[in-house]
Amino acid sequence: MECSNRKGQFPLIDLTIRGLKKIRFWNETPGQSFPTIGWIIVITYPIAWLVPSWLFIVSSQNDLTRLMKAVNEQIVFFAIFFKLCAFALNFRRWEQLFYDLQRAYTTVMVNPNMDVQRIIGHVEKSSYYLTKWYGSVLNFNCALYGSLPMLLVAVKYAITGSYDVPLSTPIEANYFIPGIRTNFWIWFPLDIMLNVLLQIDAIALFFIECFTWNLVHATSCLFRVLQIQANELARHNERDDDWTTKFTSFVTLHDSNFFLYSSSQTLDKILSIQMLFIYLSTVFALCLMMTVLSLAFKDMYLLVAMSCVIGYCLFQTFSFSYLGTELIVESGAVAEAIFHSTWYDHCVNRQKDLFFALMRANKPVRLTAGKLFIVTRDSFTVVIKQSYTIFTLMSQLLENNVN
Repeated sequence: MECSNRKGQFPLIDLTIRGLKKIRFWNETPGQSFPTIGWIIVITYPIAWLVPSWLFIVSSQNDLTRLMKAVNEQIVFFAIFFKLCAFALNFRRWEQLFYDLQRAYTTVMVNPNMDVQRIIGHVEKSSYYLTKWYGSVLNFNCALYGSLPMLLVAVKYAITGSYDVPLSTPIEANYFIPGIRTNFWIWFPLDIMLNVLLQIDAIALFFIECFTWNLVHATSCLFRVLQIQANELARHNERDDDWTTKFTSFVTLHDSNFFLYSSSQTLDKILSIQMLFIYLSTVFALCLMMTVLSLAFKDMYLLVAMSCVIGYCLFQTFSFSYLGTELIVESGAVAEAIFHSTWYDHCVNRQKDLFFALMRANKPVRLTAGKLFIVTRDSFTVVIKQSYTIFTLMSQLLENNVN
């Protein structure tokens, strides 16, 4: 395994990798275990967010809206914790996948074909802009969710000398600290610390998500390069040496991706359970959020906070649904490109070589959710429908209880 920053290597998702290195979620030297500081961030996450929220839920609460908001936060924050743990536990697999893909791009980096160069440029630009803009949006989202209420309380206290109780924290949680909800001077420094932790966790989260999305998208784009190379094999009047060189280049590049076609399917194996968890958590989170908003639609802060969470959940699910569809289409198109490469005009030996390549490319790569269903754009539509169905049932149940 070679180092990613070695001269001559393709700068695959370079900005994301540099960010992961800064927060100690990636090693400077490949082949090592997940960094210790990264494990510390992962381990402290449930202590700050999951355990206090769970204690709030299990304690007796008379406010149904706050209770449902806490349950919704528990679902979303646990889904985030699952992502952090999944990345740490599968770190060596992700690292191997990254360097395999980087080596594959390095082999085509000098390809003179303009279409190939456009694809390579697209991979670099899309990775850069996704990391840059998504990081800004996610950090703003977290600030709006956690820091804005704290600043509003501080400004009101500075102007009027009074504040409303109970004082808010980034999530509905029970930290068992006397005066945290009633005493401003106890609440304020603790809330600052919680918001700093929230931003740190948000930074780790967005780098992991950008890494995952960019890697899946880069894999899809590499299949586009394979399609171009397959089309070049259609030139049956080329000299045997030239055609053999192109075919060897195609097979070599295809072999670098062949691990995706294997029975285990490394990429799907890493993401399968995570995909199922994301889809299920999105269904229940959307349902609960719509229920909370229907009960307290006049609460502006609650409306803003829940809108942030809804936007995050929908974007997560849609992103993987879109990438899942793209991966199926692009990987399946490789076999189609080989089949339409006028193989019947070639000599028998070339036909055998093309048939061999066609058989290996005949099975499209796909992402699944726990092996239960394939992740596509249609699955995103199913999530929305299921969320609305459960929301309708819960609304009817709440109305019957009130009546």
